[in-house]
Amino acid sequence: MKHRTELLIVGVIIVAMVYTTATYAAVVQGNDTGWEQDGAQMPGNLSHNGDIRQPAIALSAAGDVTVVWSNVGVAAQRGIFAATGAGTPITPSVALYLSESQSLDAWAPDVAYQGEQLAATWVQGTFPYPGTIMQQDGLTGTPHTVMAPVYGYTTPRLLVGSDRLLLFFASADNGNDWSKADLYYAQRPFTAEDWLTPTIVITRSQANPPYGGIWYPHAALNTNKDTVHLVWEQTAGTLAMRGVWYTRGSWQAAHQDFEWASLTRLSLADKESVRPKIAVDGAQRVHVTWIEQQVVPTGAGTQATLQYVSYRRFENEQWMPPLEQPAQRLDAAPVQVNTYRPTWSNIAIDARDDTVCIAWHGYRGAPGVSGQEEILLKCSRNGGKDWGTQTTNASETPDALSLFPALRLDANRRIHLAWEEHQKGMIYTTNYDTYYRQGPLPRLQIFLPLIMRNYHG
Repeated sequence: MKHRTELLIVGVIIVAMVYTTATYAAVVQGNDTGWEQDGAQMPGNLSHNGDIRQPAIALSAAGDVTVVWSNVGVAAQRGIFAATGAGTPITPSVALYLSESQSLDAWAPDVAYQGEQLAATWVQGTFPYPGTIMQQDGLTGTPHTVMAPVYGYTTPRLLVGSDRLLLFFASADNGNDWSKADLYYAQRPFTAEDWLTPTIVITRSQANPPYGGIWYPHAALNTNKDTVHLVWEQTAGTLAMRGVWYTRGSWQAAHQDFEWASLTRLSLADKESVRPKIAVDGAQRVHVTWIEQQVVPTGAGTQATLQYVSYRRFENEQWMPPLEQPAQRLDAAPVQVNTYRPTWSNIAIDARDDTVCIAWHGYRGAPGVSGQEEILLKCSRNGGKDWGTQTTNASETPDALSLFPALRLDANRRIHLAWEEHQKGMIYTTNYDTYYRQGPLPRLQIFLPLIMRNYHG
């Protein structure tokens, strides 16, 4: 009987080892778990017109949720629309801004709460340039001009400081070469209606003289709202790799302005690094994530671009991993992106207390295969130190393209997620709606070491 018991235990251990190894291999190879198993609510369509672009999302301290997007096609009136509510379902959309004619566009909205007051920004004009950056308080307020004209893929980032609104964006000075954009900053005290004249924070060639351009800057305030952290994608001529750069500004009350630190490159010079995002948690840790691209051959003269989620953390005045080392890859399995729109993955990030969550879009598969993008999700519960081995499929719509995630964490550590969802058909440049979903943090998948020892009965 003793030998049969030993055999049974050894058999259980072997099965457990095989199961654990197989499960780990499945996870790192990209068999992502669904968010529904964690209790996430089913995705809901907020726009219902097949005509949207670029959703953004904001949460108030009281739990109100607002999702905004731009209507861009001829099927619906062009402008900026919003859906808002305290939980689910969110109310039907309302027009926040309507274009004066079908020949004018509105795009790149961002939204934030100043207490319980909503603040929104967007660009309007002729996409992608020239445009005018606008800002509006409330769903029915009067839009105010921040800067005109702006040139390039301007994507303003709106932040709420302690006593003023802050806006960061990139723009070239003319349309002849709009890829050579500088990084601008503007402010508007809560007590004023008009924005102060925007100023250049970083010139296009400051990081990589004498060439270059700044693309898609992103910004985050610390919890004291006296330090702003900036990241951006930097070009450096036609042959050099795109890189991710960082700086921070300390608010100087005497001058009513920021004092900017020196510039720091976060990505390695030999890595193509694009579309960075940044967040600051409750312990003042700075979290930066971006897409690192790797081009691989697929045979017959073709190639594919593998896209990895890269990550660095700034804590106790140190970058981790150190800057001379490669950034951490949060997911060992890369994603790919179709060439319809867009050709690169995009990231969303948010942090609250010790929790950090990151979402991105892409599909799994061997290099060069086709697929349908999903919104993927990963969270850390200890300030970015551990991310686990599990990646969650947050959209769970395998038959449709899911693109451009926007993400926020509420006070109960629930995740609020919005994205573009393709509404079927063979034309992939149009026919998108705004989808919204909320749910808890995904469960951590933990692999425990198995210890074999002699059994003596």
